[in-house]
Amino acid sequence: MRFLLTALVAVLLCAMVPLVPAPQAAAQGDPPTTLDVTKITPSVVGPGSPGEVVITGRLTNTSDQPINNVEARVQRGNATTTEPAVQRALREDPATVTEPAFTSVTARLAPGQQIPVELRIPLTGPNSLQLSQPGVYPLLVNVNGAPNGGGRARIAQAQFLLPVLATPGGEPVRPEQPTDTSMLVPIVDFPRLEREAIGGMRAVLVDDQLSASLAPGGRLYDLVQAVTDRAGPGSPVGNALCFAVDPDLLVTARAMQQGYLVRQPNNSLVEGIGAGAAGLWLSKLREATKGRCVTALPYADTDIVALGRAGLPDVVKGAMDGTALVRDILNVEPRNLLWPMEGALADPAIGDLPRTELLEPRALNLPPGSLSPVRVRGQDMAAVPLDPLLTSALDPLHDTEMKVTALSPRENGLPSAQNALGALAFRATQGRVPDATSVLAPPRRWNLRGDDLRALLDGMQQLNEAGLIRLVPVPEPAPETLPEADLDYPVDAGSAEIPQPVLEQLAAQNFKVGDLFRSTAKDPARQVYPADVTTPLLSGLLRGASSAWRGNPDAAREWVDRAGVAIDDVLGQVRVEHFEGKVMRWDSADSPIPVTVVNDLPVTVHVVFRIPPVPGVQIQQDFGGTLSIPANGRRQFLLQANAQRAGKFTIDVTTTTQAGTQLGTTKRLQIESSNYGALIPILTGIAAALLVLMSAMRIIKRALARRRRAEAAAAADAAEPAESTDAAANGAPQDSTSEAAHIATTDGDRNRN
Repeated sequence: MRFLLTALVAVLLCAMVPLVPAPQAAAQGDPPTTLDVTKITPSVVGPGSPGEVVITGRLTNTSDQPINNVEARVQRGNATTTEPAVQRALREDPATVTEPAFTSVTARLAPGQQIPVELRIPLTGPNSLQLSQPGVYPLLVNVNGAPNGGGRARIAQAQFLLPVLATPGGEPVRPEQPTDTSMLVPIVDFPRLEREAIGGMRAVLVDDQLSASLAPGGRLYDLVQAVTDRAGPGSPVGNALCFAVDPDLLVTARAMQQGYLVRQPNNSLVEGIGAGAAGLWLSKLREATKGRCVTALPYADTDIVALGRAGLPDVVKGAMDGTALVRDILNVEPRNLLWPMEGALADPAIGDLPRTELLEPRALNLPPGSLSPVRVRGQDMAAVPLDPLLTSALDPLHDTEMKVTALSPRENGLPSAQNALGALAFRATQGRVPDATSVLAPPRRWNLRGDDLRALLDGMQQLNEAGLIRLVPVPEPAPETLPEADLDYPVDAGSAEIPQPVLEQLAAQNFKVGDLFRSTAKDPARQVYPADVTTPLLSGLLRGASSAWRGNPDAAREWVDRAGVAIDDVLGQVRVEHFEGKVMRWDSADSPIPVTVVNDLPVTVHVVFRIPPVPGVQIQQDFGGTLSIPANGRRQFLLQANAQRAGKFTIDVTTTTQAGTQLGTTKRLQIESSNYGALIPILTGIAAALLVLMSAMRIIKRALARRRRAEAAAAADAAEPAESTDAAANGAPQDSTSEAAHIATTDGDRNRN
């Protein structure tokens, strides 16, 4: 029987073996290759364009199997005629109406191999796109191949819109009125700065990834360089751009430029390598923004709506103070615009907000399809709608949970730039909205290569020259001239906010920062103000409420914790110096305790001493108010102490602000006293009292004894007459002197006998 059970288990185990690779089978459903489109020529088909479209890219085998007989072709769908049709073409596989012949790409593509791809497709004629009229057409690049051991199938694809303003030999399309068009250029990254350089402490970054992004070829460098190359100040495209800059990114780059440390996984610190790249990038950004529109985002792109809901107006105010940083670092005057995360606001009264808000139409109670500016009801504030069609084209992640938290596009960015041109051409023709400006709002963390952005800017210039669009600055209409509309905060935007418990933790840390600010003063000998110390601490807390952490409360909490560590580090710069020897010996009752307070901060700090009561010792704590510790200095104080008895005592000394925020760590001092102090008079008094008591008791005892003898004698005298009577009766002689002894006499009575 045991043998049969063993055999049965073995059979079952063998039967289960084919089930183990199931996860890998699911992974096999993903395309085995990726197609990265790097260039589309022309990006806009118009008069004078070449008679073919050339698509250039790279094909990579991401599977572990070779792929044979790789071929590709370009297919076309019908021209889009409605806005929903354009939206579907941006997100779904288009239904195609042309199927030209496949072109051979390679006979064999090995695992991990990458090869260049160039596809040419004529605009008209046989085996072409068969374009017969202007329009915005969805194109599909279809790559086929035969994986080793499998059948022929689609192994990769790319899709995008192609705006066609004129077919070869045809008349160009030109609307009656061009569409006013502007575009934002977001300069935003993820929070990186763990601690700024304060009070002699060096700046610390959580990683060194930003150094690569700021260096030539990096994401942020290429964004700035592409604008410099294709949209200089004064050019039509340059005038239509507005840089939306995160002040936290500027502060981080400046800290890197001045030298910084990088936190390692084991919590150690190493030198950062991006000082040169940061300095070069800041110089490039100053050049690119000179003389053009710049607006400051909330610091670290903070979730100001969540802060407002949490009742933190001071923190909201701190988040909106980044305009001064942008002005000082870039040497520009920022415009009074606000582009809140997700283009939405819940309550305009959460703080002193700019007069013009750039909002998505879904965040406003507008008529369907309207892009006209409105006045926020009851506020001196104008809301300019962002164009939702262009936003979807530029941001493939816009309709997902990662719309503000991730780099977008995630990989290949050129199709999104091409889609934006197609959507813009549609908006200017069949999808025109009268009396409105189409504002292009890219994703917050725009992951576009320099060449991709150059292609987009060149295409916008071409559409401008063709009369489809008119490149204009971002509008700032006067609110009093606009019709009113209500805010309509989207439900999904509210569900992704930084959660309340994290904001409560942030608020508790912010109280410490405010308390430190109120307890400091500018040192007359230094050009350092209290805000120079406390503002970086608030900035660290704001990084915990960044848009990067929407929907990720654990990351938000981690960054608030990081800010808390930095705050404690700064508070620790004001401290009680270690006691020498840590043991003091007293031979007298009154012995002062020397305490030295050190201040390594560049501002004067006002402190008080906090010393818990110690039985047997009286210690002075009140010095008539707060004590001033000079910037980068120290002061010694003599705490008057009185030992009331001999023995060993433990005294804890702490410095705090007047409101109770602890500065530095508590220092402990051991005291050994051999002097009885005030105990001696007490003992003397007790001894004297005992002596008096004992004397009194002795006197009382003597008096009582004398009284008892007297009473006994009286009792005896009272008994003697009775005995005499008895004796007389018996004929006994009587003593006459006994009776006379008990008769009171006076001098007048003495001679009567």
